[in-house]
Parts: sequence; structure tokens; C-alpha cells
Amino acid sequence: MKRKLLLLLVLLTALYSCGTSSRIEVIKDITFSECKDCNGDDVKLKLDVYRPDSKCLPVILWVHGGGMCVGSKDAYWDPVSFLAEAMIARGYIFVSMDYRLNSEWEKQDAFKETIKNAAEDVSTAVEWIRSNARKYGMDSEKIILAGYSSGAEIVANYYYSNSLLDDDESDKSGIVAVISVSGNRLFYDGERNTSTGKAPCMIIHGDSDDINPISDAELLCSQLGSKARMVIMPGNGHTWTETDASKSFLIDNMSGFIADTASR
Repeated sequence: MKRKLLLLLVLLTALYSCGTSSRIEVIKDITFSECKDCNGDDVKLKLDVYRPDSKCLPVILWVHGGGMCVGSKDAYWDPVSFLAEAMIARGYIFVSMDYRLNSEWEKQDAFKETIKNAAEDVSTAVEWIRSNARKYGMDSEKIILAGYSSGAEIVANYYYSNSLLDDDESDKSGIVAVISVSGNRLFYDGERNTSTGKAPCMIIHGDSDDINPISDAELLCSQLGSKARMVIMPGNGHTWTETDASKSFLIDNMSGFIADTASR
């Protein structure tokens, strides 16, 4: 009898170990790009990988906010501060990246160069995911692009605007969803709606946002047409880190949307 109980315990332990482990591994400061910044200086861009023990999981590539002039891949005020752990618990790998910033992006003709540089950095990070998928247990056929504020603008314009990057500059295969959190409209191709991007986009916004008003989110929704799905949190402003209610709203809507799109 004892032998049977011992065997049962061993089998249950083995079965449990084959499932999703609660252990989280964080690999910090991986260099994914060496390039020139807006001043022509050499810069190394880094990313962080948050992952559970499981293999071949969908991967969320997160792009932080900060007005394209401040911020980082692990800024305490950015939703990355709580999203990484929450998304891992739901069975995803979370990659948070830095990109080239420009404190003078508001100068004439500087904006397009700034967002183009950032879009190129997203493209390079996507390529890094493909090249390192096996090493880190990522499913390179199930990549979700997501960003907050200016990061949301970067991922939306990178994926849906044809004129920002040439087709031969960026391979967008494997991207199954885009998520815009407190973002803005398409700055390029918006009026002509020439986007060839096939992935659906979830637009998450607060109706009291005084940085990027809800009218910006509504315009993006209109630009993307049937690709877009918008959810609005009443009373929420631009940030998502201040209350448990806003954190839960963001986590639940992101994870539900990803579960739906990544399962197709």
C-alpha cells in the first residue's frame, strides 16, 4: 500500500512539474540593437525578458511610454511595473524593450524621424524574438505588440502605417495582435487607411485622459475599421498604476484579448 501511495505521489509530482511553473525568471539588460541615436552617437538598446518555466509560449513585446523623450523598459510609473508579472501568471512571456528617445522631437521635421527610429527599434526587437525564440521558450508565430502612451503610438504606427517603414525594412510575420493603451491615432496613412496589417488591435483608453484625449482613441478606431476593438474605462485618466481598479481593468482586457487572438 505504501509503495502504491509513493508511486502515486511521484506521478502527481511529475504531472505538476510538466505544467506551468509559478517560478518567474527575469533576464535583464539583453542588448538587442547597436545603432545611432538622433545625435549620431552610438547607442546600445536593451530589453528585459520575463518568463515562466514553460516552453513555446506566446510573447508580448512591450513598448514603454514617456512622450518619446523619457522613460525606460522598467520605469516604475509605466504599466510594465505590474503587467509583466500578471501576464506571466496567465501563461505568456513578457519582453520589455528600450528604444531611441529624442528630447527635441517637437522641433520641425523631427517627429517623423523620431517615431521612425522607434519603429525600426521595434522591428529589430521582433527580429531578436524570432532569432532567440528557442533559447527563451518563445513562440515566434504568436507575437503580441503592446505599448503605453507614446509606446502605443509607436507600435500602432509601426504595424499599420505603410509609409513609415518600407516593406523590405520590416518583416511583420508572426505578429497576431496589437494593443494600444492610452495611445493616439495613426500619424501616417491614416486618412487613406492603406494599412496592410492583418492583426486585430485592441484600443484601451480612459475617458478622462487629458494627455491623449479619448477622441484620439476614437480616431484610431475609425482609421483601423474592422481591425479595431475599443474598451473604455470610465473615470480613468492617462495612467494605469494609481488604483487597483485600473490595474485590474487593464490586465483583464489585455489578457482576454490576447487569449482570443493567440488561440486562432
